[in-house]
Amino acid sequence: MRMRCAKLVVSLAVGLAVPVMMSARLAAGEAAADAEAGLEARLEKQIASIEDRMMSLQEEELNLSMKIMQARQKANEGVENPGKVAEKLAKGESGKGLRQYKAIMVSCARQLQAFGAKLQPLLKQVKALQPDREKAPEPLKARIDTVTARVESKHRTNLEKVAQMYEQCAEFRAALSINLSIYKSIPANQRAKEAVLIETIGELYNKAGDPKNALLFYKSLFEAKNPKDRYKDRKLGMTVAALYVKCGDKRSAVQLYQALFNALARDKRTEKEGKELQKKIEEIAGKSWRSKDRDKKKHY
Repeated sequence: MRMRCAKLVVSLAVGLAVPVMMSARLAAGEAAADAEAGLEARLEKQIASIEDRMMSLQEEELNLSMKIMQARQKANEGVENPGKVAEKLAKGESGKGLRQYKAIMVSCARQLQAFGAKLQPLLKQVKALQPDREKAPEPLKARIDTVTARVESKHRTNLEKVAQMYEQCAEFRAALSINLSIYKSIPANQRAKEAVLIETIGELYNKAGDPKNALLFYKSLFEAKNPKDRYKDRKLGMTVAALYVKCGDKRSAVQLYQALFNALARDKRTEKEGKELQKKIEEIAGKSWRSKDRDKKKHY
């Protein structure tokens, strides 16, 4: 009798436990579904907010672009050759037209910088989306990626415009600072792909009177090329060689000029390209540089 009672008790306990466990599982599932729905709703709201703000800024940017275009037209009308203004200003030349040109360009650059400041909150917002991205369904992931790329691209394009304006009025340090900020914002393992940016930074360092840092950036571009092809890029190679000279490393400059000369087809060595390289080497090494030296395969 006692055994039967015990079995009955156990049976009842198990029977009661099963629905309780099922109820707990259902509750947990519902809670997870609610959390997922809540996450999606929150992300949808955040993305929509960013998209709305980008839309309103687009109209503001258009109006600002028209205003800047008119200002630049006025600046250009006051100088003889707008393309040579930066060079003249860098040499210390002055005049009413040049001063007006610089004042207008600096003003335009600052207006664009003020506009760029309005993009900063959006950059923070898209960054805040990233931790939840992996939990989001695929359609939402795609929207997060799209809005993030749009904001980051707009921010970078605006910075590049500002830097170009500063460069065009010989404010090389200001232009350099902006381009360096772009460079540093790029993941280290992705920077080598930014050839145009690296060249721009090298050029600005050179214009700002810092050949050592200019050499670092130009040399990184040169060395990133396939060893079989790098000496065929005569323009880049000659820029690196000229910077070696500026930095006082004439030996490396001569070796690089020689390697560029050797990379020329033999029929080109007696033409303009070859003669230009010969002249550069002779200016550094003197007339003692002989034809047999030119034919040696050397690398800087």
